[in-house]
Amino acid sequence: MIEKDLLLITPDFLPSRGGVARYLGLFAEYFSQRVRVIASPLENATEVAVTYPLDRKPLLSKYIWPKWITSVLLLVREAKSYRCVITSHVIPFGTAAMVAKWFTKKPYIVITHGMDVRLALRSKKSLTSRVLSNAYLVIANSNALAQELQQEFGLKNILTIYPCVDPKFVSSATNVASLVFRLLSVSRLVDRKGHERVLQALALLKMNGSLSTFRYTIVGGGPMRQALETLAIELDLGSSVVFKGDVSDEELRTVYSDADVFVLPVKNDPIDKEGFGMVYLEAAAYGVPSIATRMSGVDEAVLDQETGLLVEDGNIEALAGAILSLANDVLLREQLGNAARMRVTTEFTPAAQFSKLEPYLV
Repeated sequence: MIEKDLLLITPDFLPSRGGVARYLGLFAEYFSQRVRVIASPLENATEVAVTYPLDRKPLLSKYIWPKWITSVLLLVREAKSYRCVITSHVIPFGTAAMVAKWFTKKPYIVITHGMDVRLALRSKKSLTSRVLSNAYLVIANSNALAQELQQEFGLKNILTIYPCVDPKFVSSATNVASLVFRLLSVSRLVDRKGHERVLQALALLKMNGSLSTFRYTIVGGGPMRQALETLAIELDLGSSVVFKGDVSDEELRTVYSDADVFVLPVKNDPIDKEGFGMVYLEAAAYGVPSIATRMSGVDEAVLDQETGLLVEDGNIEALAGAILSLANDVLLREQLGNAARMRVTTEFTPAAQFSKLEPYLV
């Protein structure tokens, strides 16, 4: 066993395509000389090649309650091989790190993303408070979440580290001009992402004759796919909407390169809320401006009138207006897209973000 001073335990890691897995993958890569990762076993997926120790072990018990006792035992058993535990799930893995600390005296750091905190607040506020209060450090993925943590728990040991984009993902290419206005969404197809709002806005623009030639590409899979496909047909958008499903990283680069505008008007759900939105940064890495919802967290990923346009939650007319303004103004698209790419390449790299943690790890 290779000893490292940081031990990251997580059920959500590469090759998973979600935002948390990508965040943690870049985190582990940045701290590759210091970190060892223990992640849940893979199911029907190919292991990724990494530059740091990566072990696959069960983190939850199938037979014993509480299930997270498996992680406690793992942390106690491995105590001599690390100095600090890092986890990205307040409950139950933050709970496991807290309980293990009683035996190992090893500090732990909790990375929070928004929805995990809100779900914990809904059912286990007292436990969540204890987990976060006993942590050596709590990392928030946005300033909005950091403020929420301060207000809810009175925490002072909070550090904001934004999601970031793999430098290999950033493109310097200029999008090829097209006679067809090209919109793109990339996300899981779940209600809170707001895909149906885009379809409704496009139907409105098509009906009043403001926008007749466009292509809306939707990347991602999920439970809403059939409903969205049906809605697109009902709104007479069938031939203009393309459902790609899940795609490879190479295909993802292609769809970003082909897009004029990225659009994801997420819903301001009090529980299942978008904490930031890594996909907005991915679009920005390709010089693609975003249209998003004006809400805390998201407004840190997309700067209104600087790297994209923000619209009020649920306002279909405003969304249609934002789409039309970017469809009709190539210069504005280029201006916003270039600013978005410049911001990503300077502020949202692993070096720019994860270096913030280094003073705490001395």
